[in-house]
Amino acid sequence: MCGICSLVNRGLDCHNNKICGLLFQRTACGMTQNELAEKAGINIRQIQKYESLSSDTGNMTLKNAIALADALECDVRDLL
Repeated sequence: MCGICSLVNRGLDCHNNKICGLLFQRTACGMTQNELAEKAGINIRQIQKYESLSSDTGNMTLKNAIALADALECDVRDLL
């Protein structure tokens, strides 16, 4: 799954697969899932669930949303 490249539009990767804002922001920052998990203090499995769209980012806890946004230095809305 692509996160960001010259062909990415917000919401779709270069293969026209849906991607979430979290994946887009993380790859734009050049972070691995492990680096983000450590910086945000969130279990890497939860990040994987959000990015694979098996867990809806719109339903993440406020605590996780703020921690991820702080770690990625973005607005919480950018993760949805």
